[in-house]
Amino acid sequence: MTLPKTGTSFEDASDVSLIRDVLGEISHGYVEKVDRDKLINGAIDGMVKTLDDPYTRHLKKSDYSSFQEQTAGHFGGVGIELGIREDKLTVIAPIKDTPADRAGVQAGDLIEKINKTSTAGMPIEKAVKLIRGPEGSKVTLWFIRNGGKPFSKELTRAAIKLPNVSGRLIDKTFGFIRVHAFNENSAKDIRQELDDLKAKGAKGVIIDLRNNPGGLLNEAVQVSSIFIKSGPIVRVKSRDGKTDTLSASDNADDKTPLVVLVSRGSASASEIFAAAVQDRNRGIIIGEKTFGKASVQTVVPLPDGSGLVMTTAKYLTPKNRSLNKRGVTPDITVKMKKKNWD
Repeated sequence: MTLPKTGTSFEDASDVSLIRDVLGEISHGYVEKVDRDKLINGAIDGMVKTLDDPYTRHLKKSDYSSFQEQTAGHFGGVGIELGIREDKLTVIAPIKDTPADRAGVQAGDLIEKINKTSTAGMPIEKAVKLIRGPEGSKVTLWFIRNGGKPFSKELTRAAIKLPNVSGRLIDKTFGFIRVHAFNENSAKDIRQELDDLKAKGAKGVIIDLRNNPGGLLNEAVQVSSIFIKSGPIVRVKSRDGKTDTLSASDNADDKTPLVVLVSRGSASASEIFAAAVQDRNRGIIIGEKTFGKASVQTVVPLPDGSGLVMTTAKYLTPKNRSLNKRGVTPDITVKMKKKNWD
């Protein structure tokens, strides 16, 4: 759950001077030459670590850039959603109308190598970094399909716009909308998809939030406002104990029957939406108990191009429930199968 914020100055100059003194002593007096940037980053990381909060973190320049790309939902790459199946780096699906899609990459293809680097034991995060790159640059991926011989495809990276949502009509009766993340314009995309499905005859709608990790607070409120006509969506409690209530805006569809699918991987903004639907009796929640991340992070850009993602508030549901480490308990519990990728 993230919000933008500008930096603020530190008020106690004596504390800052102590840090500066230690930095100076180490820089000039340590037995070996030290990297000043490494010292500064180490000091920042040390401060953050003492907070014992997994959601507050210092992002170095490259990581901050990637974070911004992910939040905006676009980046330079080839258009592949990655996963791990039986310890192998696997294509979950190519994104429609991207270099990978046009090259014939298929769901279920194993990726054996990225350029000359083997993917054996490689975490997804590293694979993503190797595959992404500047628009117009090239990357060679080696695939294995259906147990056959390895084959390669040289792909030219392009600007990739991740779809916020995807939808379809089920049995000519129900609209199904998969929400991939609460990024910029998610609410706009969901509203458009809902209108399109209703125009095709949908009498009810299923919102799929399974494994949706969340995203932007304002998008969670706007998405909730599509289905909840008025009243509280989420309450945000700051460090001084002050609680701000964020309420639904007008022009909601509060009549169409609504089902929300959740899983253990549904977190943050997903939980805000699901809890609002549940507390306001707007629909039925089906699936597994959600992750239980009930905090708001503020993104603070730092002067050197890095960033600080910092927990600045906690949120409560419309009925003042805290979901921290508790999650949203579905109205109907259905366990997800381990091999369920849909």
